[in-house]
Amino acid sequence: MGLKLLFVCTGNTCRSPLAEGMARAMFGDAVQVCSAGTNSWDGDAVSAHVVEILRDLDIDLSQHRARRINEELVADADWIIPMTQAQEEGLKRIFPQFSEKIRCLGNWGAKKRDVIDPWMGSLEVYQQTALEIRDLLNSLKNALDL
Repeated sequence: MGLKLLFVCTGNTCRSPLAEGMARAMFGDAVQVCSAGTNSWDGDAVSAHVVEILRDLDIDLSQHRARRINEELVADADWIIPMTQAQEEGLKRIFPQFSEKIRCLGNWGAKKRDVIDPWMGSLEVYQQTALEIRDLLNSLKNALDL
């Protein structure tokens, strides 16, 4: 497999799994995609709203389990893509040797922006987050020429 992308959010149950599932569908076999959380509890299930949204896109992430980011995951990825500027800064402090390959999902397009955490929100809030992630993944795809 080619390029390896690691999407990162806080708990690895909402935003990064959405990005992981949508990126797999969008990028196909050209890219290996996974996700992790900066403060996740290993083994937590993905949000039911995430499963529903992805199922509507014919993507099954129902077996996804949260995992905490670690040096091995960071070292193995070509790009570490957190959901917020603050997460980017935090990851660069924790893993300074990999700072050149850590870049927020909202930093691949024309303007910098964060993907707000939908945790504990309604299905509509999650759907809005999914639309935002889809748009940002399109910018990522164009930037990486995939």
